Amino acid sequence: MKIFVARLPYQFKEADIAELFAPYGEVNSVNLIMDRETGRSKCVAFLEMPDDEQANMAINALNDQQILDKAIAVSQAKEKERTERPAGGGGYRGGNGGGGYRGGNSGGGGYRDSGSGGYRSSDKPSGDRGNYRDKGNGGRDRSSNSGGYRERNKGGSEDY
Repeated sequence: MKIFVARLPYQFKEADIAELFAPYGEVNSVNLIMDRETGRSKCVAFLEMPDDEQANMAINALNDQQILDKAIAVSQAKEKERTERPAGGGGYRGGNGGGGYRGGNSGGGGYRDSGSGGYRSSDKPSGDRGNYRDKGNGGRDRSSNSGGYRERNKGGSEDY
């Protein structure tokens, strides 16, 4: 049986926890949870005892027991429910479901929205992509020969 122990003294090590539970039966493993940044104990541990009857006796005897001026909490460990992360999401790039700075692959929002008329809309053929000057025809006003510098200087037959 897996056992959860909380409110342990900071100075307790895994060997101290195993020693505390040893009078009640065999202890297979002890996992003292440590803070990654500081390296100090989080005062929480998980341990495993192979015999459920002995584990229940240890839980009943040690729960709320005073150890170095702290009342420890001992209970049967509950299995953590694994939840799937939802597809997509927000954030800088948006994932596959949209949102965020770049919009994602399927669905909307964002600066480079793929499919619903954003800054660089990709639903138009590559030659007809609009921009902020879009007049409904891909950003070029073809009816009045007023293209950009390169368009006016092609071939030399157009007026300047």
